[in-house]
Amino acid sequence: MSIAAVVLLLAFAALFCFQGYTLRQHFAHELAVVGEITAHNCAAAVMFKDEEAAAQILGGLKTMPQIVSARLELMNQQRLAYFGNARDELQIKGARLKSGFRIDSTRILLAQPVMVDGKRQGTLYLLADLGALTSQLLRLYGGIFALVLAASLLLAFLLSSQFLRFITDPILRLAGTARTIADHKDYSVRASKVCGDEVGVLTDAFNQMLTQIQSQDSALQGAQRELQQQVSALQREVRERERAEAAHARLTAILEATPDIVISADPNDNAFYLNHAGRQVLGLAQDKDISRLKTLDLQPDWAREIISREGLPGALQNGSWAGETAILNGKGQEVHVSQVLIAHKNSEGGLEYLSTVMRDMSDHRQAEEALRVSQQKLIETSRLAGMAEVATGVLHNVGNVLNSVNVSASLVVEKLRRSKAPKLAQAAALLTAHNGQLGEYLTNDVNGQKLPGYLAKLGEFFVAENADLLQEVDQLGRNIEHIKEVVAMQQSYAKVSGVFEDLPAHLLVDDAIAMNTGAFDRHGIVVDRQFSSVPLIRVDRHKVLQILINLIRNAKYALDEVKRIDKRITISIFPDDEGNVHIVVADNGIGILPENLTRVFAHGFTTREEGHGFGLHSGALAAHAMGGSLTVASLGPNRGATFTLELPIAIATPNT
Repeated sequence: MSIAAVVLLLAFAALFCFQGYTLRQHFAHELAVVGEITAHNCAAAVMFKDEEAAAQILGGLKTMPQIVSARLELMNQQRLAYFGNARDELQIKGARLKSGFRIDSTRILLAQPVMVDGKRQGTLYLLADLGALTSQLLRLYGGIFALVLAASLLLAFLLSSQFLRFITDPILRLAGTARTIADHKDYSVRASKVCGDEVGVLTDAFNQMLTQIQSQDSALQGAQRELQQQVSALQREVRERERAEAAHARLTAILEATPDIVISADPNDNAFYLNHAGRQVLGLAQDKDISRLKTLDLQPDWAREIISREGLPGALQNGSWAGETAILNGKGQEVHVSQVLIAHKNSEGGLEYLSTVMRDMSDHRQAEEALRVSQQKLIETSRLAGMAEVATGVLHNVGNVLNSVNVSASLVVEKLRRSKAPKLAQAAALLTAHNGQLGEYLTNDVNGQKLPGYLAKLGEFFVAENADLLQEVDQLGRNIEHIKEVVAMQQSYAKVSGVFEDLPAHLLVDDAIAMNTGAFDRHGIVVDRQFSSVPLIRVDRHKVLQILINLIRNAKYALDEVKRIDKRITISIFPDDEGNVHIVVADNGIGILPENLTRVFAHGFTTREEGHGFGLHSGALAAHAMGGSLTVASLGPNRGATFTLELPIAIATPNT
């Protein structure tokens, strides 16, 4: 009956709330319609600020009992008409609502704009109170709920009276069964299950309890079988112990067979076990008693000091200690050993006994000495190989520059062979031959008249020839200076690093191109400069020049091996986002096979018959030494190659 009452109460409460919500929404819609109509009717009164007309229009709203207050105001919040009490007007003014609804409990406030010709000229406020309507609705639903509740409780009482016997009869039968079992001690009796409700679950639980009680006898009978199983387990434990003893015997056999010395002693350092290898080293017979033997007495003084200072404390603290000591053999000679000291502790953490394992290190020491000698020889061999690599690098770089020296020297010789100096001697001979009649010869003789002009042209030729010779001699001097710097730089590899300077990248590239200009002209190669504005780079100028000359020479050789008219080397300079400057040397020559891309920087690798494979290797090392890198890329045979030299940007220092 209580449950029925609660359910009905919740149902009526939900219905009342829904009805109240529906009523409020419905009235809000009606209020919106009334507000829209009234605002439209007030448009003229607002436009002409006619307070009497506005009051008359608002007065018509009093016919609706739910509307308790109305206010019409202009855009400057000046009140044009109003009805209602002062508290309602304060609520309207305090809301500051521009348009729309505001619902507060049982009150609804509507703000309706007053529009004139599409422009807002004022605001109409309507305040409705649904309290009375809600109270009326509550009284109606309360009466209905009281009648329905009384009828429902009466019906619930009648139904529960009829269903009572369906619940109590099974419980009474269950109680009778329990009484029978208690009187006759017959646990084979079972209660009959009438239905599958909670009483049925209780009946099942009661029968299960009887089943458990009945199984006690079976459990007692099984106790004997369990005892037999325990006996069997004990027998298995005995067999396990026998196997453990056998394992101990095998371990003892291993200790006896091992070439290492194994000694066990009590906490007072009295030995109680010494294996066969230990007896042989110490010169003791197999049946000799060792109970009075002290293990520390078997070692020299310096080894005993190590054991006392490091070994025993380390073993007691960590469980074991390892180090190198020595033992005295039967002849009193020291045998260097690798020793492990083990502290065996009982379950309480107390020291039970000590064991030590010693391995003869004589052969190991001899092997270490042989290894040391081999390493020394290997270091010497590596040093000689390094010197050979340096020498090879010198020869390669000097050879590159000597090609430029040879070209410059050949050009000087060719220009001297084509010199007009003999013509000057001939002109001087003509002047000497007419020494006494020089004026008449220059004035009247046809050849004499041409001689001044010829001498002038000859002088111009000598000036141009002298400039060309000076340029070639200057280039020759710079190449010789570079040879000296390359040799000095390569010598510094074995001593100290070069001098680092803050230099413009394009000047270094221009110098490297200038040293190969003659070769480019002879082979019809076009050099395309693509220089971007970049910061200074912090490098060793001679190392960079060595790398660039080698890259440009390799590009020239790659173009020599292709038959094409548009031979081109493109040299680019640009910065990246990581504080580096990239110098890229690209050609449209023979290219590089994919399998050779990872080998071009290896020492001694080359694809040219006259090459030796040292230039790119030493260039990559030099770039790395300056904090940069040298990389290569190629799309394959006859598609050119691109080498990228990455160098660090100079770090700007503040002015002091």
